[in-house]
Amino acid sequence: MNERRAFGLVIRLAAYYMALAAMAWLVARSIPQWATLIGERTPGGAAVAMLGALALMSPVAWMYMRTKLKANYDSSLVQTVIVLPVVISGVVLIVRDSVALAFSLAGIVAAVRFRNTLRDTKDAVYIFLAIAVGLAAGVQAFSVGFVVSVIYVAVVLVLWRFDVGTTPLTDRVRGRLVVETSRTAAAESTLSGILERYARRWKLVQSAPTGLTFTVQLRRRSDPDALVAAVRDDAALQVTGVRFEPRDS
Repeated sequence: MNERRAFGLVIRLAAYYMALAAMAWLVARSIPQWATLIGERTPGGAAVAMLGALALMSPVAWMYMRTKLKANYDSSLVQTVIVLPVVISGVVLIVRDSVALAFSLAGIVAAVRFRNTLRDTKDAVYIFLAIAVGLAAGVQAFSVGFVVSVIYVAVVLVLWRFDVGTTPLTDRVRGRLVVETSRTAAAESTLSGILERYARRWKLVQSAPTGLTFTVQLRRRSDPDALVAAVRDDAALQVTGVRFEPRDS
């Protein structure tokens, strides 16, 4: 994995949550002055709740887009986790403190069948999170929704960054990638893009006029031959030779 990519993702998410916290503080200070417009039982209050749910789930959806493997990526799930908490928060505002409305909603939902098979069982957790955030926004417990969203994002980032739970890498996927090319200055950025797809970690250890050498730790599902073929087939690199040398220990 590209260390710079992971660090940049963490910085952007942290900046977003800090800005969101500052905006929430300003809104909370404004509620006493604008109680008639954004109170609990007003259209403005409904707008605040639904927009709050959207703001809390947007970074989660963005994180899914950046960290999910392309093989298991589900674009419909991204849209679902954005829209679902907005709808749930609105529904909670409608049925709140009304048993009759709650039973009516249960009957309507029971009459409608939703069928969808998730590509990855972990994606179900995103749905549960969307429901939790929507409920929190609906009862205007924004601080709880904020904490739930932040902790969830932090946990998923740690699991993604350190590949927690994956099969340990074996010696055959650690080694050196030697690329022979006369365009070393321009080739480094192109090779970084290729390594990002195939390698968990890599480091440039030698740069010479005749080529570049990287230490590489491949991803669990990657293959040295596939990496070598990707480098060789990239016309922009103009390689004269490329090889992967596995590490003995």
